[in-house]
Amino acid sequence: MDVLNGTTTGRETATLPALCTVQQAAALTGYSPHFISDSCVRGEIKAVKFGRRWRIDTAALLRQFGIAD
Repeated sequence: MDVLNGTTTGRETATLPALCTVQQAAALTGYSPHFISDSCVRGEIKAVKFGRRWRIDTAALLRQFGIAD
């Protein structure tokens, strides 16, 4: 599975990390990193900020965007 290139199958979603980066979330959803980070700021995507970087709840993201099995 290549999260950074946005290629994933339903079976592979089970092996994703619990938290992903904005870039990884963008690759998984097909949205831009800017859209993903803005959605984190607005609280529309379940995420935690560590310093200047967002970490996104991968399982919640997949459910929210209809990617989860």
